[in-house]
Amino acid sequence: MKRISIFQKLFLPAGVLLMMLGLYRCANVMAPTGGPKDVTPPKVVKSIPANHSSGFRGNKFSITFDEYITLDKITQQLLVSPPMAELPDFRIKGKTLTIRFRDKLKSNTTYSVFFGDAIQDITEGNPLHNYTYVFSTGSSVDSMSLRGQVVNAEDLKPVDNVFVMLYKNNNDTISLDSLPLRVKPFYVSKTDKKGNFIFSGLADTSYLIFALQDKNYSMTFDQPTEQIAFLDSLVKPQYRPKPQIDSSVFDTITSLPADSIKLIADSLWHRADSLADAKLTLYKLYLFQEADTMQNLLSAKLLRENTVQFVFALPGKNITVQSLNFHPDSLWHKSEWSQSGDTLLWFLRLPHPDTLNLLFLSGKDTLDNLDLRVIPKQKFIRRRKKDTLKKKKYLSWKSDIRGVIKPGQKVVLTFGQPIARILPDSILLVQGKDSLYHPRFTFIDSLHRRLYFPIKIKDATSYLLYLPDSSVMDWNHFYNKKIQLSMHAKALKEYSDLNIDLQPSTPGNYIFEILKESNDKEKPVDIRYFSGKTVLRFPRINPGKYRFKIIFDRNGNNKWDPGDYLKKQLPEKAIYLKGVVILRANWEINETWKF
Repeated sequence: MKRISIFQKLFLPAGVLLMMLGLYRCANVMAPTGGPKDVTPPKVVKSIPANHSSGFRGNKFSITFDEYITLDKITQQLLVSPPMAELPDFRIKGKTLTIRFRDKLKSNTTYSVFFGDAIQDITEGNPLHNYTYVFSTGSSVDSMSLRGQVVNAEDLKPVDNVFVMLYKNNNDTISLDSLPLRVKPFYVSKTDKKGNFIFSGLADTSYLIFALQDKNYSMTFDQPTEQIAFLDSLVKPQYRPKPQIDSSVFDTITSLPADSIKLIADSLWHRADSLADAKLTLYKLYLFQEADTMQNLLSAKLLRENTVQFVFALPGKNITVQSLNFHPDSLWHKSEWSQSGDTLLWFLRLPHPDTLNLLFLSGKDTLDNLDLRVIPKQKFIRRRKKDTLKKKKYLSWKSDIRGVIKPGQKVVLTFGQPIARILPDSILLVQGKDSLYHPRFTFIDSLHRRLYFPIKIKDATSYLLYLPDSSVMDWNHFYNKKIQLSMHAKALKEYSDLNIDLQPSTPGNYIFEILKESNDKEKPVDIRYFSGKTVLRFPRINPGKYRFKIIFDRNGNNKWDPGDYLKKQLPEKAIYLKGVVILRANWEINETWKF
């Protein structure tokens, strides 16, 4: 009975002929042009003993390549499984690499020698990615395989250059869950650009799997800033069928040039190899950095004139900051915490010393004690050779409005210091072409820094908010420069309206985010929170390409949270609506998402 190969299942004869013709055309002789840069990694020509061989004797093996090679950071990248006390010796002679073991090999044991990206061609430094040499000192070689993918837990993008580790439950003194913290793994692989990894030559047993962005090449999770991934259950390898290609296929291409035959063969073997991998279960690992659990002062600095910023590792619920060298009778500073609760601003009132000696407490525990300079170094603008003039200082301000404003959006000016006085009759608002009046305003914070103008915004209308020079004074008697805030409300037909019907399979806490499609870090355009089936409506969205994301907010704190390895707590799940949603001007879009 004729065998049906993987290749025959995959390709139609017409497809093979097209590929052959295309490659033949590529192989036509042309005048030399210098050629493209070499990006091909070294290829293994032979190994002695052969890779995946049994009955290994002696203490060395050699690998011959198709070009001259070099070893890059071999002591950091090489890992032998089972682990050895001493690294092997390496010797390169010509195109052959010889590895000699210093440790005595165990009997009836399958060894895996993982090179990472250490083997590179000597001319361009192209690495042979994740090359692994497997051999057994017994009569058979462990032949099980395991594959998977590592993605960023927050945005689901593949992550490359991550070590993926397997641990056996064979340590008498350390529990299985503690092994990634204390000992090197039994087997190791590394992710490629698509986040994929594969293990071969595994014993038929269950393993703990752990992924690590190993910053110090210790092969253990020993740095709090290292990103990790894990599964909350053990994994089991599977048998990977040997890739097969029907040899009769090559009879049809014998008339082609040798380089075309080689290209076709490489392509067929690569495809067959991928099909063999596809028969294995794909384990998905979600990479994250654990949240800091220890309160610390991360930074203390003079942010701008008379404004000090303190940044903490965690929200400062029980934080107090004391001045040890300055105790005036009157109020000399005001405090303001950020919305996230981890950043504290001090607004200083003049006069104050050049330097403050500050004590930071978390409850009754001392976090830090430092001297902080709170007077900037003086800068002068040279006008003449002999005369200098000190640069005049003004009250700073900012606004979240960047030209375009929507009906219902608040008009707020945020000043750099608490405000002591405003000249209301000097402030003007120009609406459209001919409407001019003094707008109402009010402070919306206790420090009198955020000045709110309750302007009723109309579609297709322009606005200009004008505050003349010296119309606002802060508590240190600094005045503003002239402020002109131009705003324009677009016509309703220039926007898109979105209605999305969200249908979770189970009730819970969820976060819905609209994301602008870009290559940059995710910045939500809008965020909503919901707990069951609901229809969310988003009027007046700018036309463009968007992605929709849902976070399974396990603890209901209205933000995505990473996992915790010791607690066996995986990161909060995030999913995306498949594909990109295009919102067009003057359209109303209706979407349904079942999850």
